[in-house]
Amino acid sequence: MVRKSWLFVVLFMLVGCTSTTKIVEEATITDEVIADEPSLDELLQDKHFVRKVYGELFTATSPEELEKVLAAQLTQFDQNIGLIYKGQNLSPEDVERLLQQLKINHDMIGGTLFYYEFAVIPIEQGIFLDLFSRFTTNKIEMASILPKRDALLASLQLEGMSEREKLEAIHRAIIEGMDYNFEYDELVTDHSPAGFFLYGSGVCQAYASAMHMLLVEAGLEAKLVYGELKSAIANDTRHMWNLVKIDGKWRHVDATSNDRGAEFDNQVSKVYFMLTDEQLRATHVWKQEDYPKAE
Repeated sequence: MVRKSWLFVVLFMLVGCTSTTKIVEEATITDEVIADEPSLDELLQDKHFVRKVYGELFTATSPEELEKVLAAQLTQFDQNIGLIYKGQNLSPEDVERLLQQLKINHDMIGGTLFYYEFAVIPIEQGIFLDLFSRFTTNKIEMASILPKRDALLASLQLEGMSEREKLEAIHRAIIEGMDYNFEYDELVTDHSPAGFFLYGSGVCQAYASAMHMLLVEAGLEAKLVYGELKSAIANDTRHMWNLVKIDGKWRHVDATSNDRGAEFDNQVSKVYFMLTDEQLRATHVWKQEDYPKAE
């Protein structure tokens, strides 16, 4: 039997303000000659195989349905996704574009997904998508994070506050409850909301993802922003911060850059607080077309 498959591998950076990590993307087309082995179609009809490898096998008949299924599973930190696509032709480039769009449209996917690889394989039933992912957190860890999120919000007594007052309270709580990890030892938890909620230490991805969780739960409209600091572009350093909608207007907030350090009496800076696109462009770089305008 000859099986033709397409494999894409993407290594997402763990976003940290002092790190240098390259994105690795590889596309190969291979012809595999497999003798005396069950075909992929046969394996996918084997309930024991499906349960062992994927847990559940999904189907989609349109790009919209495919996006819905992947969004649902990735927000649940599903590491192994097997899906039969019965729509029109699905190329590796289509899947890559979709995953990148999911990263923008679903903040906690973009905020926690740091590695994935996938294969797109023609089968008798249509096209099989085999997606393997890694995240900075998981369901078990989130079960510990969510009660701490709720307890912190309750302690902030946000009821009756204006939107700006809520933002200021959450911004202060993030900075005062977090130590920036200058050693940057590549711990995944340094990039996870667990860095703030469970360990009190991390880098910009931990600051921003934890703040995003608090903002959304407090009823504020918010987005995670992925970009770079201008002073670090030569080193390919990545950065993450927040966009928040306050009184109908989007504004940038970079809690990481606003943290002067616990050793200072005035630890909480507002240099990068409630900035417009024009103001932030002096120090930050991001794909502005992917995000709401802060004017």
